[in-house]
Amino acid sequence: MKISHRIFSLIAAVGLPMVPAAAQQAAPPQMSTLPSMAPAPVNAEVLDWTSDADGLAAANHLIALLEKAHIEGFTQGPVMAAQARAALAQASLANSVAAANANRYLTDAFLDYAEFLQAPVSSVLYGDDWARPPRLSRSVILRNGHAVPSLEALVKRTTRINPIYAALKEAALGAELDADAKNKVIASLNRARAFPDRGRFVLVDSATQRLWMVENGHVVDHMKVVVGKAEDPYLHTPEISSVIYYSTHNPYWHVPKHLVRGYLADGVLREGVRYLERNGYEVLASLSENAPVIDPSTVNWKEVKKTGNLAVRQLPSESNSMGDIKFNFANPEGIYLHDTPKKEYFGYTERDLSNGCIRLEDAFRFARWLWKGQGVPQVAETEKHLVIPEPVPVFVSYLTAHAMDGQLVFAKDIYRRDAQTLAQVAALNQRAGVGVQAATAPQPAAQPATQGAPAPTVR
Repeated sequence: MKISHRIFSLIAAVGLPMVPAAAQQAAPPQMSTLPSMAPAPVNAEVLDWTSDADGLAAANHLIALLEKAHIEGFTQGPVMAAQARAALAQASLANSVAAANANRYLTDAFLDYAEFLQAPVSSVLYGDDWARPPRLSRSVILRNGHAVPSLEALVKRTTRINPIYAALKEAALGAELDADAKNKVIASLNRARAFPDRGRFVLVDSATQRLWMVENGHVVDHMKVVVGKAEDPYLHTPEISSVIYYSTHNPYWHVPKHLVRGYLADGVLREGVRYLERNGYEVLASLSENAPVIDPSTVNWKEVKKTGNLAVRQLPSESNSMGDIKFNFANPEGIYLHDTPKKEYFGYTERDLSNGCIRLEDAFRFARWLWKGQGVPQVAETEKHLVIPEPVPVFVSYLTAHAMDGQLVFAKDIYRRDAQTLAQVAALNQRAGVGVQAATAPQPAAQPATQGAPAPTVR
């Protein structure tokens, strides 16, 4: 559903805000974060990894993560891990200078890795800030490190992403991967960082053409979907993070411009306006809200065949392309989830067959999940909007690799997006390591404790 179709879909919702007032009051709670508002102590630039058991446990946990971070695309991770381990070894000799160097090195490595993990996924279109993952700056992470009682707990919390991410990472680490497979894992992990680590949400994967209903990290239901055609980049289903607040029952289908110019104009030129009447189409005076219906016989259909510039909608019926229900969510492309009369498409292995929007295998089963099993209201009115009991985040993603029962499963890169994502990951790596490189490198031998040791850091 591209430009004209999406404009229609957005206009159809005018009058009912994309986030109705009742839904706003029930908006998903923001993710809890660590006490980043705590006042920063003096000497807040370095965390203490060396003076107690908790700090050493935090350091060893971080080093273990960095050793495996190559699978996430953080290419400097293994080198950082080796240097951090050497720095800790020197600090263990009760040398205050070596301890200060280790603290600085580990702090910078931690911040670089955390920044890499929290980098926004640049290919995602954010339609609602509730679906935007929390991102902590380096200074906030430092303040948290000084405020919390356990540095090890901070490292674990900051580097934990979500169960989907963790499962894919673990499966990849346990597999032998060629270059292509590893690239798919890295690209998919980069996209999976956009998902929350808890709560209820919807995940649509355009690569496998499936939808998952997720509750606290567990998939509770799933179904097939139809997504945008791979053959036409203009029709690719984009990556979106947003929130579903309401459903639309008995919806109109606003015909996209290229279809008005194509089969619709052809049908009228072949059969006359009877074609529109027979198929339940109405012609509108404009794209504006509440535009009146006009007589199709007054339209220059030969001109429409050239331009497609005509507002046409299809009334609710068994043949309506929207089916009986659709689920809007704010996004700049006018993408939504909807029912479909073309159930035969779900028997196909490759289901990139739509104009961009997402067709559901069982729209009312999905609706029942949104209503938490309370029962979906029966509605007779046309284009009736109903606020669902609780807003649900929706993530339209693109995973060419994912984990299923602990095993890696790969999908075709139908939209050819992986190369662009990998380039973004490479750019993140170029920015990483600046702080680490500036830190004092571990010395080959311990220095006497009498040489100008700085004051110990405080956590």
